Amino acid sequence: MDPQVVDDKKSQEPNLKRHKREEKCEEISSSSDSTCSFDSEDERLVNEEHKRNGDYDFDTTKQRNLVIRYPVNVEDNDVADEPETDGDLVHRLSKMALEKLNADNLINLEFVKAVKANWHYGGERTLYITFEAKDANSLTADPICFQATVSNLPWNVTVYRLPCQP
Repeated sequence: MDPQVVDDKKSQEPNLKRHKREEKCEEISSSSDSTCSFDSEDERLVNEEHKRNGDYDFDTTKQRNLVIRYPVNVEDNDVADEPETDGDLVHRLSKMALEKLNADNLINLEFVKAVKANWHYGGERTLYITFEAKDANSLTADPICFQATVSNLPWNVTVYRLPCQP
């Protein structure tokens, strides 16, 4: 007996954001496809940039045909679900990462601002966020730069690492 097919009307509706994400995902996954081929120079440039700057400070202009990271445009909706913008999402995830840092280390840092973020899409959306925080108990404290790796799925957000940058 065949399984019952349930008609998912939502998935049939045109969704420009989902289409944009799928295109970006296809760019990544089709790297072995001859229609979107890259050469050893592309690979060298990306590897060199990644070694030099890592995920957080990866200069996406160094990518040609081999795309591994996308910059977060705070005005856009590439990563966030509407009505939230990508900037709102980065701000929210930065605060969540900072709350985790405060709880894990019994400290009291307060969020100052999100500086920048890169992201990539695989089985999940992973964001590499650079943000600033300061000691909430000090009026003269200088902001400290932090970088958080955050997995963002609609039903689950996970902060993987949160190193403090000197």
